[in-house]
Amino acid sequence: MLEKIREISQLLDVDPFWIWLVIGLLILLFVVKCIYPWKPVWKSKKTKDKDGNEVTTYYHLDI
Repeated sequence: MLEKIREISQLLDVDPFWIWLVIGLLILLFVVKCIYPWKPVWKSKKTKDKDGNEVTTYYHLDI
C-alpha cells in the first residue's frame, strides 16, 4: 500500500504528505458519519391546487 501511495504521489507530482492527509481526512469523515448519522427533520410534499398552482407543504418528522 505504501508503494501505491508513493506511485500516486509521483504521478500527481505532489508531496506524499498530501496524499496521507486526504486519506486521514476521509477516514475521519467516515468515523464522524458513523457516530453522528444525518437524519432528516423536515419532509416536503409538492401538490397542485385546483387552480393549477404548485403548493409545497412541509411536515415535521417526529423521530
